[in-house]
Amino acid sequence: MQKAKQKSLQRNYCFYVIFAIIPLFCVLLDLFFSTIQPDPQYGDSTINFDFSIINQSIYLSVWIALATANYGILNWTHCHTKNMPKWITGKNNLTWITTLNLITFIVFNATLLISPTNVVGFNTWYKILKSVLEHILTPIIVIIYYFLFTTKSIATMQYCKKYSWYNLILIICYLLYVLIRGIMLIRFMPEGKEPFTPFPYEQLNPFKVGFPIFFGGVISLLIIVIGLAILLNSLSNFRNKNGKVLLTF
Repeated sequence: MQKAKQKSLQRNYCFYVIFAIIPLFCVLLDLFFSTIQPDPQYGDSTINFDFSIINQSIYLSVWIALATANYGILNWTHCHTKNMPKWITGKNNLTWITTLNLITFIVFNATLLISPTNVVGFNTWYKILKSVLEHILTPIIVIIYYFLFTTKSIATMQYCKKYSWYNLILIICYLLYVLIRGIMLIRFMPEGKEPFTPFPYEQLNPFKVGFPIFFGGVISLLIIVIGLAILLNSLSNFRNKNGKVLLTF
């Protein structure tokens, strides 16, 4: 029994290290190399380190990568200290991390298949490496971990009522940041000057698509996020009930 528990902790530990290192590596790789070898899409703008930081902050995938790294670091630390609260180490926290990574995986790969020319940041070696690690490899590892090694079950109705809204916190914060930043840049930029990437995606630019379409898209996104989270929780419950439990926390 003790050996099985030790083996479980070792497996968890390896995954936490991966979650902590790979997403953070992706963000830092792009942050620093974009000042050395700028993305042709932005000209020489990102040679300015401040612009390089801004260029990282406006993309949802970067927010998700940092959230994943934060999850990995905190749980990695918990393996040593055993003092993290349950809301950090528990299933609900992992569910929203998995949900966001699944969205990253679906959106990126669907765009890559349907319209590869519209994939943002796929035109330099370091951005290609970042994209593969951040949008493909990391989400796959997170999803594998979620379904193979999560053993706690939370009833679907209970999850819907009490926990599903957790999945919206990061998305809403990101959307508010992008919207407020974009509107302020467009409205208050001195005449004759071009703002640096006011909106990262055309679909998020209400001045192009219109505010009704923008808010309709945002509401649809939030519904999809909650729906995916509920589905993931339900599938993991089904797996716990009918499948083999590989690890015991």
